[in-house]
Amino acid sequence: MAEQKLQLPSRREITIAEGLKFCYDLSETDTQILIELLKGGEYSVDELASKLGLSKATVNRSLNKLVELGFVSRRREKREGVGRPRFKYFVEDARKVIERIERDVDACAEEFKRKIRSLLQGS
Repeated sequence: MAEQKLQLPSRREITIAEGLKFCYDLSETDTQILIELLKGGEYSVDELASKLGLSKATVNRSLNKLVELGFVSRRREKREGVGRPRFKYFVEDARKVIERIERDVDACAEEFKRKIRSLLQGS
């Protein structure tokens, strides 16, 4: 998904990640992690870091952002003993996340059009 290209009216091609940056300020790493989680399954920070070849700190930052945006959920892992809590991260319903992104992209485009119209009416 992130590597698929969109062609802009200028004929410039951008990635899905660049498009998501417009509406959500997602980095390429955020998008990469979101796409992996949209495929299904539950992952710990360690598992995602290993699978995607990223540092745990980078994965943790992206996951926190994706949880805050409501795209990703987390569940506390059951552990024996003491220590920091560990979480598994997952997307509850990939279809709903995609539908939300579609609605939000439409809303971003509408807002952009309103601002352009307002700018032109003001001159």
